[in-house]
Amino acid sequence: MHLYNTELFKNPKYIYSTYINLVMKTITKLRLLYPIWTVISIFSLLYAPTLSSESTLFKLGQLGQIIVQVFQIVVALLLYKLFMETDKEQASLIVIFGLLGVPFSLMAILIPEATHLAEVFWGLWLIPIGTLVIKSGMFPNWIGYFLYQGSLGYLGATISYFLIGVVPSYVDAFTIGELIWVLWITFIGAKELQN
Repeated sequence: MHLYNTELFKNPKYIYSTYINLVMKTITKLRLLYPIWTVISIFSLLYAPTLSSESTLFKLGQLGQIIVQVFQIVVALLLYKLFMETDKEQASLIVIFGLLGVPFSLMAILIPEATHLAEVFWGLWLIPIGTLVIKSGMFPNWIGYFLYQGSLGYLGATISYFLIGVVPSYVDAFTIGELIWVLWITFIGAKELQN
């Protein structure tokens, strides 16, 4: 006796509802992780480095940077899961670029200039996310374009740093595109998909 009904798996409505269930569970996980990840990132990358290296908050900031990289891995895998049916190749690029940035981000705890190397991968990973946001139909297309803009911010920051030794604030402002994505997925989520 079969433990499952093979006829059920041939039914397109069942397959579609299973896919929608997977997407919604993935979105729920991202909606929980993104705000935590963002708050820890802001604290550990922007606030903690301004403190004395002997202070407890500075050391918590360094620990936060490690935690952020664990979140980076989890979020990259969740985004792969979310978008794999839209375009597996682009979804794989999210994971590849997301994971490649982790060692440079961890290195930046000890060597702050390594952040500019990590920014290359932070920028690159936003390109396939933007592409998949547009292609999937789960989110408004304009969010995908804001992700492209965020990519330009990270890549521009790296180029600026290596060419002129400083990152102009207007270049950093481009990274707001990523924040728009984080806010959208956290507070609004995905559109209902049509069969």
